[in-house]
Amino acid sequence: MGEVNKNYSNPYYNFVLAGIDIASKYNSAFLEAAEKSFESFLNKKGETQQKTQTNIRTSFDSTLRDCLNENIFASSMADYVDAWTKILPSWYNQFRNNFNFSLYENKLLEPIRDTINRTPSEVIEMKGRFKLLHYKSEDPIIHKTPILVIYSLINRHYILDLLPKISVIKNLQRQGFDIYTTDWNNPASYSRDLTLETYAEEYVGYAVEKIKEVSGSNKVSLFGYCWGGIFALIYAAMYPQNVKNLILHATPTDIEKEETTIENWTTHLNVNNLIDTFGNVPGWFLNLAFVLRNPVEVLLKYPRYFSEPRNLEEINQFFAIETWLYDSIPIIGEIYREIVEQVYRHNLLIKNKMKVGKDTIDLKNITMPVLNIIGTEDDLVPPSASKSIINVIGSVDKKLIEFPTGHVGLCISRNAHEKLWPEVGRWLGARS
Repeated sequence: MGEVNKNYSNPYYNFVLAGIDIASKYNSAFLEAAEKSFESFLNKKGETQQKTQTNIRTSFDSTLRDCLNENIFASSMADYVDAWTKILPSWYNQFRNNFNFSLYENKLLEPIRDTINRTPSEVIEMKGRFKLLHYKSEDPIIHKTPILVIYSLINRHYILDLLPKISVIKNLQRQGFDIYTTDWNNPASYSRDLTLETYAEEYVGYAVEKIKEVSGSNKVSLFGYCWGGIFALIYAAMYPQNVKNLILHATPTDIEKEETTIENWTTHLNVNNLIDTFGNVPGWFLNLAFVLRNPVEVLLKYPRYFSEPRNLEEINQFFAIETWLYDSIPIIGEIYREIVEQVYRHNLLIKNKMKVGKDTIDLKNITMPVLNIIGTEDDLVPPSASKSIINVIGSVDKKLIEFPTGHVGLCISRNAHEKLWPEVGRWLGARS
């Protein structure tokens, strides 16, 4: 939205202008994607109906993605969000600061969600606003070094334990591993000032020390999922003496190589205004961003899936994944600000310039064995954003696994459970 159109004395006027601008650009992107998909249809006559439909869908999706990923669109989106934050009523901040949005959800929903279809676990209460889960195994523990799974702050912790037949936790248990995981809980409004240092150094540190105490092991293997991999990298670089092995799972570490639509939108946001307005970034805000990157795919997903006969197991899995995808918790404001500024905007982690508290993170300090797992079809954390970390860390014993699936497929696909996780277990078992 050009400067000439802005009227800084009237935030409502600016909000309307920003809305018109983003709607216009969004409409243009859809029209261009529709035009390209129609051209694809005309150019592929004579092919089977299924292949024609695939070509049309691929053409539409790729064109829309390219249009929405352009900087001019990302800037317009950022202007709209910024204008919107400025028209929220003055009582909103007072309401936000004095009401714990997670109160009822923690008491009513989470005990149910953390029990049904989950691997049995015991809760270890920790210093700080998080819990440590220790999974009870029916299989003998063969490998003496325990594993700490460090989850992201964006989605709930149960993606690696979604259903019994597609549980990474159970897969590793059957291979003889002792598993602990972080449960960061639903952040309250007063959590907004907790920092990257709090989570990546203190909270992970508390968990590691507790696991060493409970298990009797002098080291712990870290398994970082998505943003949890950033926490794992920071801790492993600062306290390598406590880390036996490091596993990274779809971890964004080198954003300059290729930005996804969500990443590009994020880097254009006025993060300070967003955090000042909301405190913590709302889960619904994140869900909306994921929907807007391709709403047609979201709308067609259900009729497309149910166009074929499905058994109860398949339907259960489908809705379990859908529930997890939109079960987003708020992201703690200060941590969101730090990761956006240091990782997404300035790519400081991979450059060994990232600051955590008073310390600068040097990835060359990571000398333990490292396994980096990426999905070659991941459109949330593209391979290029993950794979180059292997060339920067100081480890000699390091391995990259590029598996043919997407971000969630790494966790729940049958192929991953038959091939990927047994390979991960063999790698880890040989070093535990």
